[in-house]
Amino acid sequence: MNDKLIVVAGASGKLGRLIIEAVAKEPSARVRALVRDKSKLALAGAGNVEVQEIDVANADPAALANAVRGAWAVISALQGGPDIIVDAQLGLLEASKAAGARRFIPSDFSFDFFSLPEGINVNSDWRRTFATRAQAQVGPSFEVVHVMQGIFADAYVLGFLGLLDAEGRVIRYWGDGKTPIDWTTWEDTARFTAAAALDDRKVPEQLFVRGDRMDVFGFAKTFSMVHGRELATECLGTLDDLAAETGRRLAQEPGNMFAWLPLMYARGVFGGQALLGPLLNDRYPQIVPETVAQAMARGAIGRPETRTP
Repeated sequence: MNDKLIVVAGASGKLGRLIIEAVAKEPSARVRALVRDKSKLALAGAGNVEVQEIDVANADPAALANAVRGAWAVISALQGGPDIIVDAQLGLLEASKAAGARRFIPSDFSFDFFSLPEGINVNSDWRRTFATRAQAQVGPSFEVVHVMQGIFADAYVLGFLGLLDAEGRVIRYWGDGKTPIDWTTWEDTARFTAAAALDDRKVPEQLFVRGDRMDVFGFAKTFSMVHGRELATECLGTLDDLAAETGRRLAQEPGNMFAWLPLMYARGVFGGQALLGPLLNDRYPQIVPETVAQAMARGAIGRPETRTP
């Protein structure tokens, strides 16, 4: 199909913008970017991008129908609580199906939360709830595709998790540090998502893609090799300690997600239960994802040491 329209909700966020850029590079594709505030979306050189203001979470069915009219696929990069992840995305999904879209891609972009036990991570729980409810909408002509890539190979994300202190040259971990971790850059996640959205073929419900896989000690060794300076490793405790600390912080500050959500993600990362399933990178051979070393070398994770002759 030529001139495919891809609708992207949550377009003003980092991943949303990268997805738009990835789709817009395809000459046969057009993009409709859905944002609450047009002034917050800056896109350079994207002439085939239409911007539409809409608050997806509070829009009525008629507004949602107008937002997705003519779509080949709808991608959500929306973030938030269950009102967004479950309710708002279900409303957008239903509008997408009614509009005749081929597929809906929700804002998962994480490790394999389907394999993570209930109660480890509230965000994962919400996403599984959405997936269960969305399954009722799947049919011969409508797909729901969950893109899962591990964690983002990015200094900010690692900082949010409380793991990497690039300036202090230390990476922290829970458990024995030998649990493999799946890593993918924001840019490659966007490329794989764009490719899945535009695919003429049936796309698997769970699309596992990644750039690299290595444990904390491999990460530290790679960091030292790329940046020319040692990265120390620091164990924060056992996995039982991590679970206990997560529960303690949640009980102490239930309304402050920044106090406990990073630990919930750490439980998924270091527990080994959320590793990605069989990879489907080869489905899109035009995408050669960066390794952790390559992401480090371009400055996505720390800055290379400046050397003088």
